[in-house]
Amino acid sequence: MTDAYGFTGEADPQVAEALAAEVETLTPECRADADRLRGFLAPDFHEFGASGAEVVYEGTAERVAAYTDPAGEPITTARMRGTRLADGLVMVKYTARINGRWSHRTSLWRRVAPGRWQMFHHQGTPTEGP
Repeated sequence: MTDAYGFTGEADPQVAEALAAEVETLTPECRADADRLRGFLAPDFHEFGASGAEVVYEGTAERVAAYTDPAGEPITTARMRGTRLADGLVMVKYTARINGRWSHRTSLWRRVAPGRWQMFHHQGTPTEGP
């Protein structure tokens, strides 16, 4: 599913936790379960998608679950890395292949409780490949 060997920044525990949360949101099992995915999204979640669409929290988990086949093609990632921007704030960057299309991805994660992170911003930009 992911290029687990490509992680950078995981020596920082906060970065490691945010990376793990990002990876979880990319699994078909999480994406197909709206309740599970919703737990990773902050109420102020906002996305500029690779499709060009602008998305907010309301209805996002349900839309993702509706088009996710738990037995479908897994999301592939390359060069996933994280940077702690401040205490409790981590930026995750990577390239992903979703449904045969590549995009550069950036997520901003906020710690909301010890060991619990929520994504409050995400952006995808189409690209030709990793």
